[in-house]
Amino acid sequence: MKKTTKKVVCAGGSAMLVASGCLIPEAMAQSFEGAGASSSDTIVVTAQRREQDIQDVPLSVLALSGDALADRQIDSFDQLQFVAPGLVFRAGINPRQSATSIRGIGTGLFNTGIEGSVAVVVDGVVLGREGAGLFDLIDLERVEVLRGPQGTLFGKNASAGVISIVTANPSDEFEAYGRVAYGSYNELNLTGVVSGPVSDNVSFRMTGYRNTRDGYVDNIFPDARQDELNERNEFGIRGKVNFDLGGDARLLVSGDFVRRDQDAGALTLLSTSQGGAGQGLLGFGVPVVGPTAAGFGVNPGPENLDVAVDEIYFQESEAYGVSARYENSFGDFDFVSITAYRGWTSDDNNDADNTPLPLLSPNRSDLDQEQFSQELQLIDSTGQLRYTLGAFAFYQEIDEIAQQGGTAGLDLLGALPPGTLVGTTMDAEIEETNLALYGQAEYDFTDAFTTFAGLRVLRSELSGSNQRTVIEGRPAPFPGQNVDAAPLTADEDDTAVVWRVGGQYRFTDDLQLFASAARGYKSAGLVTGLAAEPVTPGGTDLPTVDPEIPLQFELGLRSQWFGRSLTVNLTGFHTQIDDFQAQALVPTESGLAQFLVTNAGSVETYGFEGDVIYQPTAGLTLQSTFAYTKATYDDFGDAPCYPLQPVGPNNCVDTTGNGVGEFQDLGGQTLANAPEWVVNGLARYERPLNVNTSAFAQLGVQYRGETISDNRGDPATIIDSYTLVDVSAGLNLYGGRATVSVFGRNITDEFFPESIVGQPFDTGGYAQFLSLEALQTWGGEVVVRF
Repeated sequence: MKKTTKKVVCAGGSAMLVASGCLIPEAMAQSFEGAGASSSDTIVVTAQRREQDIQDVPLSVLALSGDALADRQIDSFDQLQFVAPGLVFRAGINPRQSATSIRGIGTGLFNTGIEGSVAVVVDGVVLGREGAGLFDLIDLERVEVLRGPQGTLFGKNASAGVISIVTANPSDEFEAYGRVAYGSYNELNLTGVVSGPVSDNVSFRMTGYRNTRDGYVDNIFPDARQDELNERNEFGIRGKVNFDLGGDARLLVSGDFVRRDQDAGALTLLSTSQGGAGQGLLGFGVPVVGPTAAGFGVNPGPENLDVAVDEIYFQESEAYGVSARYENSFGDFDFVSITAYRGWTSDDNNDADNTPLPLLSPNRSDLDQEQFSQELQLIDSTGQLRYTLGAFAFYQEIDEIAQQGGTAGLDLLGALPPGTLVGTTMDAEIEETNLALYGQAEYDFTDAFTTFAGLRVLRSELSGSNQRTVIEGRPAPFPGQNVDAAPLTADEDDTAVVWRVGGQYRFTDDLQLFASAARGYKSAGLVTGLAAEPVTPGGTDLPTVDPEIPLQFELGLRSQWFGRSLTVNLTGFHTQIDDFQAQALVPTESGLAQFLVTNAGSVETYGFEGDVIYQPTAGLTLQSTFAYTKATYDDFGDAPCYPLQPVGPNNCVDTTGNGVGEFQDLGGQTLANAPEWVVNGLARYERPLNVNTSAFAQLGVQYRGETISDNRGDPATIIDSYTLVDVSAGLNLYGGRATVSVFGRNITDEFFPESIVGQPFDTGGYAQFLSLEALQTWGGEVVVRF
């Protein structure tokens, strides 16, 4: 393959690959590379599906090396939000419900028939559902976060951005790597890597890991079957074999398997209702959750880490796949073929009623997803005209069986005989085909001015069914859910055009501006689930949502100063999203809340991002990355109301005169999970002690502004601003062959929830998800390299 740039390999425990480059303190660069390295070296990323200097990429991209992530003990997908401003991860009670947003745009939908707005791509393979990528980050070359619509080159479900995970490839020389880390809550992380040549034409890389941790939520119910919840238990293996086929041809074959089996998904009570009109159990004024939990010693509040539940919690997930990447060069052209098969399974259950009462038992889902993809690319990256042409084919099947059962508290209200259990089973099947032809070109009008344009024409075909039946042996469906005499079905086919145009102007080699406009696309969705009702009463048409269409404008500055010791990059953006796919937890006539999905009229988000990196002297790196985002509903006049929302002008609209509102106008209201300000700071100093030893210390800080968890503007779900501080210090020994360090995360013990939701069966009450990041943790690490 043609290479037109010099790559800098980040090694050891000292690398930081950020928006401007890979920063290696001089002493460590001498130890690992044999020569000094600085921010003047070219940093290669593949944000535009071909290798480029990151300073020349005309879009907002943040890149983090695998070593930089390890330096800050970032080893799971959900932790990326703590080092990548503009990216927010909303934790759900299971991987299917968890979702990422970029620049305030994301699709946290509890719905299998609708894909996310942020694409997760692993080694060039796009995942059909984001949950298939929510595993630990092990043995990576880098992670690239591409902000804004990326549908031209990255295909499906990239209307808000892309998280591209690039794993490490086989090495030309033998190397081995071992890591052991131990910390608070008996967290134990083990990683082993072996890589090198098998023969002159074959090399390999094998990676294995096991990460475990005790739970940090205590189940204090005396007869509990699980004493601790929200533990961590994951292991995985990845293998890569690279075949040099002669000339410029090579074939990289990869396979991986990862399994997560843990007692997780527990939310804790933040507050409970006191009863009264419209509050308490199903809104009937009777408080049940609060008194029951209090009877076992649970004290609801912001720092509550106790639950009293009897139902089993589990999350069992597996992801696996094989891929083959073939590359060859033909004159000025590079040809790339990526063939991949992937699978994902997710089986989970939780006790969402937060009591030992059988209000909700079971609350379970079992999902299987399989996908096949084929992508072909023809790339010319030299000359005055450079371009990428491609063809993409994707097919996936998703099967899900879900169950909700229990008393729903109706026996406590006298509507069911005491102890009577009811319940519903849902069986959903989804098939999707996505075909596309695409291209993107750059043309140098002068040495200083370059224009670029991209176009993608795609065909999306989506079909599915959803049928609900009564759980065998139970007398009736769960309250608020109906049964279907026949499966509800739907088909959504669409042909769409995605494009991107813009220009770059280089004042000097170290100073350039770019401007661009881009139209994205996210396909229509099928509204599956236990609450899915036919479009017309008695019919068999499954409800759908329209495609989500963003239009974005960007203006960016890329600059380096003072011999490239200072990098300053800024990007401003404005995005309008039509038919934004939104979800809300809406009370039904039975009083039970259900997740419903609809299209908001439009959403607007604008702001800016920045990266500043300064190396004032050898061994010292100062860095700040920040993002300001203003994300609001522009037009959503028939949005659902939140629980107990006041009725009246500028509030919940009552159209029936019964004193209960049905809808509200969310125009101008802030989107969920979209803090206005996120600021990261990092300072690292490394000093050589002798020719083979250096010492380092690092301080990281992140500030995150106030945000709201609920899409309906419920003020009770506001998460206050907070600041996290992490530290590490250690020694690099034996010329970089070993590193010993200690670290602390959230050392100021800043307690915060990751999300706040309405508590089921307790109208007016709320629950929260607390990640381990909300707790102060300490640990130590030993890394050995051969």
